[in-house]
Amino acid sequence: MRLIKLTDLLDLAILAAMLPLSWFVPARAWPRVARWLGSLSLRLLGSRRGEAKGRIRDLLNVDPDRLELDFRQHIYWEILELLREHAPGGWRVPITVSGARHIEEALAAGKGAIFWYCPFLHGDIVFKRGICEAGYELHHLSALTHGFSDTRFALHFINPIKTSVEKRYLKERLVLDGKDSRPTLKALRDRLTANGLVSITAVHTGKRAAYADMFGGKLRLATGAPNQAIRTGAALLPLFVVPKGEGYQICIEAPLLGQAAPDEVKEEDYVEAYVPILERYVREHPELWSGWFAAPNHFRYGPARADEEDLATAAAAQ
Repeated sequence: MRLIKLTDLLDLAILAAMLPLSWFVPARAWPRVARWLGSLSLRLLGSRRGEAKGRIRDLLNVDPDRLELDFRQHIYWEILELLREHAPGGWRVPITVSGARHIEEALAAGKGAIFWYCPFLHGDIVFKRGICEAGYELHHLSALTHGFSDTRFALHFINPIKTSVEKRYLKERLVLDGKDSRPTLKALRDRLTANGLVSITAVHTGKRAAYADMFGGKLRLATGAPNQAIRTGAALLPLFVVPKGEGYQICIEAPLLGQAAPDEVKEEDYVEAYVPILERYVREHPELWSGWFAAPNHFRYGPARADEEDLATAAAAQ
């Protein structure tokens, strides 16, 4: 693990500059503030559209320049929300949960449930907070470097700005440190065996991954969550966070593959069932999905190369 990167200092400067905006500017003005910051970042840092530009126009019938600006706006908007969580009085926001019956049905079956959480912008804090406020205890699988950066400096001084807020709303953070994941994954299975609720982020990094067709390209998705569902018999519930009114809604979809017996399915079957749901939400909220612009991008055009199976690290969640 590197000690520090130049981008760490840039992140710290941005967070320091945005702190007074978050604390003292009314939340109703945040979209305008974030829009200006997103536009400024585009001018200074340039675009990350790459080959996505033509595809975005064809698939979504939206202007790719406008979509990238919208995406940058939501990045800074989310930071304002995070920083307000540290203010006296915190961040006041209404969060509703749809599909809670799928949680209750899974708990009634006695084998626990895994939330396969899609990392839309605004979601990291909102989904943990919303599940907690709905009265459920959540064990979240997370990488050691979750937050802003993967350096030792960030681990101690920057990432806790985010992880300390998330900790308020979690029963437990199960941390993958990149060395030996077996104790953490055993603890995760123990929570499911005890009929608990676990969340795993739907990301592209992991020891194993599967590829599925999406938007005419290939989506790479780590298969850790399906693997744990097969091992334990837990329900695998897709979870999305989307805007609703002045707040957000946590959307919990029906369990993937329904009541299929674990010994009758493969990890890839879960991925194939998940992608149409993800595509529907991305079409409805394309500005919230990092798949278009994130670096490294987990969504690519054209067939997946065989050697890409070996590109991921042991960090199977964020």
